[in-house]
Amino acid sequence: MANGLSAILANGGGIERIKIASTEEQMFDSLRQDHFDLLVIDPLDEEAFSPNTTHRIREEFPKLKVLIISNIASSNEVLSVLEKGVEGYLTRQCDEAEIKHAVFAINKGEKFYCNKVLDIILNKQFGPEEEENCEPTVLSERENEITALIAKGNTNKEIAEQLHLSHHTVHTHRRNILKKLGVKSTSELTVYAMNVGLITA
Repeated sequence: MANGLSAILANGGGIERIKIASTEEQMFDSLRQDHFDLLVIDPLDEEAFSPNTTHRIREEFPKLKVLIISNIASSNEVLSVLEKGVEGYLTRQCDEAEIKHAVFAINKGEKFYCNKVLDIILNKQFGPEEEENCEPTVLSERENEITALIAKGNTNKEIAEQLHLSHHTVHTHRRNILKKLGVKSTSELTVYAMNVGLITA
């Protein structure tokens, strides 16, 4: 998988350097010795990593952007990884275009999740057809900022004042965020914000 992923990213354009680490300690040694903008990892790959790997990464490299590409064994495992505050999460069923999109979106400061992961975040239950849905959901950096403020209980007016935006602009952002995430209430939005690390419980 690592070699295939490297080939995909090498052909994506704009990526200067790729380093492959086959074990957890090899990865940490590389991160300590050099600077990287993004780490792509499967923390549920028991042969090389563990769910605790993401926690170690966040403790030692809090500013490092992290993209998870992993199979989904259980909702709890996904939520456990997301609670560490990763920037993106894809399943291994996501295609080449989504992987490239995720890498460049995260580099621009956006959060990127495929809909299978988003369904787990929002604790939705779907039938067999919807479960195959792996389309991406991307919130821009500004949308992440507004989502966090909404989840903290701020009104549109308060958000507009804090971010020096018009009330109309905040209202438009709010509507777009709800549409992108497929949620209908502030409480659902708050669940999302907590589970992806935009706010703490």
